[in-house]
Amino acid sequence: MGRTVPTMTQIVAQEEANFAPFRRALRSEDRVILDRLFAAARHHTAPAAYLSHPVPFEVILLAMLIEMAKLVEALRVRLEGLEAGDPTGDPRTG
Repeated sequence: MGRTVPTMTQIVAQEEANFAPFRRALRSEDRVILDRLFAAARHHTAPAAYLSHPVPFEVILLAMLIEMAKLVEALRVRLEGLEAGDPTGDPRTG
């Protein structure tokens, strides 16, 4: 008896493989971004597996969005620090 349900890690890897032709058609700088997006999805495979959503690609996209939102929030905090006069951009020290 083998495993019949693929793991979330396998699903993300399969989706990444499905996008390989798309990736090849992208400019090199865009390939780097796409790779980061799939890395973000891999970072959240445990919570995605816990959800066990019927359309796993939706969860992959949500994981990518979470990482992008974290990045935007970090940049927002840094900008606030810079606007407050802290040369490091850290609002906690300014």
